[in-house]
Amino acid sequence: MRKLFILAVLLLALTPLIFADQLGEQLSRFGALLDANISITNNELMASPQIVFVTITAHNQYSTTMPIYVIRNQGYGWEVVKLVGSLPPNSYAPIELDVEVNYRKITGRNTQYAVVARGGDGQLYGKYFSIIEDWGAYETGIQDGINSTAMTIVPIIGILLIALVFIVFKVAYESKSPGLDSTEFTMKSIVFPETEGRPFEEKVADLVVHPLILIVELGCAAILVLMMHQTLVQASGPENVDQLVAIAGVGSFFVPFLYFAAAWYFEKREELKPLRFFAGIFIWGMFAAFCSLLVSSYLVGMLSGSDLLPYAGIIAIMFIAPIVEETMKGLGILGMSGHHEYNDTLTGLLLGFTCGVGFAFMENWFYFSAKTNPFDVGLATWGMLVLYRSFFNSLAHGCFTAAISAPIGYLRSIPSLKRYARLAFVPALFLAISIHILFNTTALADGYAVADREVPFYLFNPMMIILLAAFFFLFIVLATIDEKKRKVAEKHKDIMKHAWS
Repeated sequence: MRKLFILAVLLLALTPLIFADQLGEQLSRFGALLDANISITNNELMASPQIVFVTITAHNQYSTTMPIYVIRNQGYGWEVVKLVGSLPPNSYAPIELDVEVNYRKITGRNTQYAVVARGGDGQLYGKYFSIIEDWGAYETGIQDGINSTAMTIVPIIGILLIALVFIVFKVAYESKSPGLDSTEFTMKSIVFPETEGRPFEEKVADLVVHPLILIVELGCAAILVLMMHQTLVQASGPENVDQLVAIAGVGSFFVPFLYFAAAWYFEKREELKPLRFFAGIFIWGMFAAFCSLLVSSYLVGMLSGSDLLPYAGIIAIMFIAPIVEETMKGLGILGMSGHHEYNDTLTGLLLGFTCGVGFAFMENWFYFSAKTNPFDVGLATWGMLVLYRSFFNSLAHGCFTAAISAPIGYLRSIPSLKRYARLAFVPALFLAISIHILFNTTALADGYAVADREVPFYLFNPMMIILLAAFFFLFIVLATIDEKKRKVAEKHKDIMKHAWS
């Protein structure tokens, strides 16, 4: 299983090893020396990526224009860096070239390049040059930044989290949920729920939030954290790994916990629903992230042995991840949906949202630790990724799962349709998967656009998240209004009943 995990993490990085740049390989086989002078301005490398300035002064002895390419040796083959331009006929002209270099977890690196031109006779002319990369100062800066963050920001956020957790539990303890009777939601019933005479589906719901089940789920989440840690050690060595995992964990947890607390408090204020349901479904979301990784790794491993290997990364992002992740999150919602407290659209929306942000917490922690880290992208860029994914991707995952749980809650609020509510799981799951696929599509589109420098920042993905959030809050408002109307109708019914009696 661990091998499949490593395969899933590295698959996108390994795919280019199999399919080298064919044009680059062709240009690397130049047969004559190019008459050119090459100078390199190699400034101190303090960021990744960073631009190294290269000046190429080449001689075109032909009466036709000479196209010039720059190619780079990747270790497994040559690739085209860019088509620099064209030299005018019978000229000796300089060409300014910006070469982007990236940190590859190696302090000192010597990368071989070549400038290649196609002469008027069809012959390839080339000349090698090397760019020496010294990343020592960059590594020291990142390590100092990690140590500083671990010593300052992490303790501050940790203290805030402890205070918020205390406040949440204090409010929950002082505002007891009524339940069916006074014994349903007590400290004792957390471990020994009152299930005698209850329907089977309610027993299942109580089991989903039982402390023993939650301990098992948290244990699985801990295994995922250990896998992250081990992946980081293998990728970059043991130095700073503990601090990096801790920073990623605290950064990943803070915003989802705020979302969780806000969802529960709003529901408690409107309907006095117990904290245990929200805590339990949040932890289920964490457990779903663990299960999703295992299942997705297995499916990606199956693709590695098929003709679809070149497209495995795209298939995993576009289809495997949305289907597996929404199914795993949805199973927890399905288990909870049999409880009598799961009785309206508002409850469904907020429980589903909470499950999604629990999933996002673990997914973001994995992303910030195992898939990207400050050494890969720089501390400032990594910090921006932490903020972006914590706020926006957590919100998106909450909306995905709310699309599963809200229809179930809506049907449970209608007495004549209550028995069929769980049948809504299948179409609701399909809706959540479809939204998730569209979300991942926008993320891929943004990634390609930024990589090609067509736009300077992500555009489509944030717009979709904002649209999702707008719909989610609109449904929250409508569900709240509907719940208030239902309460007024029930109160009026009780008044009329007492008046007639």
